[in-house]
Amino acid sequence: MTEKTRVPSTVSEEDTTKNLSMRGVNSPPVRSAVFLAADAPDGVLAAVSERGTAPPGVEAPTAYLARRFAEELGVSDLPLVRASQVHGSRIVRVEERPARGETVDAGPCDAIVTRLPGIGLVVQTADCVPVLLAASDAIGAVHAGWRGAAANVAGAAAKSFLASTGDPGSIRAWLGPAIGPCCYEVGGEVAEQFAGEFVREGAGGKYRLDLPAVVRSQLEAAGILPGKIAVSAACTRCGGERFASYRRDGQRAGRMIALIARLA
Repeated sequence: MTEKTRVPSTVSEEDTTKNLSMRGVNSPPVRSAVFLAADAPDGVLAAVSERGTAPPGVEAPTAYLARRFAEELGVSDLPLVRASQVHGSRIVRVEERPARGETVDAGPCDAIVTRLPGIGLVVQTADCVPVLLAASDAIGAVHAGWRGAAANVAGAAAKSFLASTGDPGSIRAWLGPAIGPCCYEVGGEVAEQFAGEFVREGAGGKYRLDLPAVVRSQLEAAGILPGKIAVSAACTRCGGERFASYRRDGQRAGRMIALIARLA
């Protein structure tokens, strides 16, 4: 389900070392980005941060980390809208731009889309799949854990996104770093919610779930062309300390910020 809201007034790891070029302005490499889309449409910035933690006592860690990441990307005054993630399938369409430098909450949802330029959309992850969507006239951000994937949040968001753009030929989708089938061990009650092609037997009655493959299949089923979808090969659990992984570190995991903006 897509709801409207008025908010208050395969990319390789080598791409993280490439210069960011937006609107003809060259910027230095963003060392804090573990994922940076070099093939985004003109004027679109799509990136995922490395693992970060907010200082003790910060009321909204996601907002803090998102603003810090925006500053590191060179768009410190960019208005940001973040999702208060609930592992569901609710989609919010943002129709009003926050003030410069402001970060606002879209409410309980796991997907946000907008046709507004000059605005950034943000989700946070620590093993779940971050999905960033872009066309020449629209952007979207999706958070997909296993519950969201079971509810087809990526597919629902992709359909809403396709309906919102007047330029479907320009659509691109990126799946940022997430826990991979090498490490994502689930019980039978979770495994049975997904098709057999995405699940294989593990040890001790457990199963290994390929969550990024599930999400990719949902995007394709919604109508996004396979050749327009890129998937990071990094696994957050075994890929190293730059990645946030709740499975590996529990409450000490921190969070990664997935941010997409249409600047032009």
